[in-house]
Amino acid sequence: MSDAADYEDAGLQGRLTPGTSPALIIVDPCEAYTNPECPLYAGVEDVAVQMRELRAAATAAGVPVIITRVLHEPNGRDGGVFVQKVPALKWFEPGSPFSGYIEGLAPGQGDIEIVKQYPSAFAGTSLAATLAALRIDTLVITGLTTSGCIRATATDCMQSGFIPIVVDGAVGDRLPGPHEANLFDIQAKIGEVVSVDAARAILGGAAR
Repeated sequence: MSDAADYEDAGLQGRLTPGTSPALIIVDPCEAYTNPECPLYAGVEDVAVQMRELRAAATAAGVPVIITRVLHEPNGRDGGVFVQKVPALKWFEPGSPFSGYIEGLAPGQGDIEIVKQYPSAFAGTSLAATLAALRIDTLVITGLTTSGCIRATATDCMQSGFIPIVVDGAVGDRLPGPHEANLFDIQAKIGEVVSVDAARAILGGAAR
């Protein structure tokens, strides 16, 4: 029996149908993940290409684009236990050469920027209120990294009453094992994992 069949027999692997009012979120497109000089380099340049393409598709369709950024003060007190657990968060301090946006993924006119200190884009931010005010029912999730901020954001998205759509090919991680395991688990328990083409269709179908 396959892993997927085992989960389905256990009552997992249900399906969610995307709504009619999506937004696109690009989680933490930080230079730390694409600059080989940074210890957090994850070799996700191809993922960044897909993020840029989906951003263009969302903008063309009039779909809201939300871009998040991790930012921690040098004293680390704004990151609580998270900073204690993950010393690498020092690369997301304002003075770090790796804390900026990947080229072509910085917020532009009309985009919504969310600055966060924790993995989830919902934790301690205005994201849920913003989505509700915009009458969003579905969040198309792209960005970095799959096993951390993507999974956390998808989980809180579901728990906040929005449909999470995670885009395989537009999310990435430093190692394939955690990446694949988390995509499998997101599909089984949290939201829907779809291809870039399927995500583009969701965004395009919502043209307003």
